[in-house]
Amino acid sequence: MKKPKNLACMVGICHALLLISCTAPAGSSGLSATDKEYIQSLTQTVEENWNKGNREPYVNRFTSDAFYMAPNMESLVGKDAIKSFAASFPELKLEFTIGEIEGSSEFAYVRGGYLLKTPQDSLFDKGKFLSIWEKTPEKTWLLSHDMFSSDLPPTK
Repeated sequence: MKKPKNLACMVGICHALLLISCTAPAGSSGLSATDKEYIQSLTQTVEENWNKGNREPYVNRFTSDAFYMAPNMESLVGKDAIKSFAASFPELKLEFTIGEIEGSSEFAYVRGGYLLKTPQDSLFDKGKFLSIWEKTPEKTWLLSHDMFSSDLPPTK
């Protein structure tokens, strides 16, 4: 049997068609409105509590083995390491802005921004974040990966 000259091209096209056929319809995120509202509401609760000095809701939204990727430092792994980091953070006002929540019924990603201000309302930092959430067997959502970086130029 003679092999087609463009076998690699045909295989690529077949893979692409398979991938397209397995994805959600255009305009559908795979997440229910309830799932999106849960993540949005939890983020708002975290922000409100952070601004009152309570770091527990911030930490409790992570899985026990979460990856926390803050700028200019090694990644932290695990809720205990994230708890220590959050406790060491100075007193700052936090504001999240969610730009996008997408995903499937089991995983979600959230893209957004953050703003940190001093107690005197001066800008401390602003930047962006990208996080991956997992749905638990209890049908709640927890962060498994969180990454953020500043939009401000480095200070010398």
